[in-house]
Amino acid sequence: MKIEFNKVTKLSQIVAIILFVSVFCLGLYLGKLISSNSILGSEISNVNFNCENNKLIHAIFYNNFVYIDLSNGPKVFLPHTISASGARYANNDESLVFWNKGNTAFVTEGNTNINTYNNCIVNN
Repeated sequence: MKIEFNKVTKLSQIVAIILFVSVFCLGLYLGKLISSNSILGSEISNVNFNCENNKLIHAIFYNNFVYIDLSNGPKVFLPHTISASGARYANNDESLVFWNKGNTAFVTEGNTNINTYNNCIVNN
């Protein structure tokens, strides 16, 4: 009985290692697809915004997403959400919201209505 248990344990370990390596490789592959824009589609525009207090937003717009790089914050992809005016992008819990209208933008972080990146204007 002890010999059979060891064989099953070793087989389970080998299967677990193969699954781990497979998932890891899949993650690398999908990461490369995202970074090469294959999943998101082609880039629509690439914009830099200058904001109050020397803050900067780098935004890359896609069909239904925006990638933002905040000078004092995260670098994230945000999906397009419903807005009455302008373009609004937000994460699932809306703790990070990026608004853009014309050549202006602002960012709200946290679950407050306080803009952490305010009066942002496109840097020509």
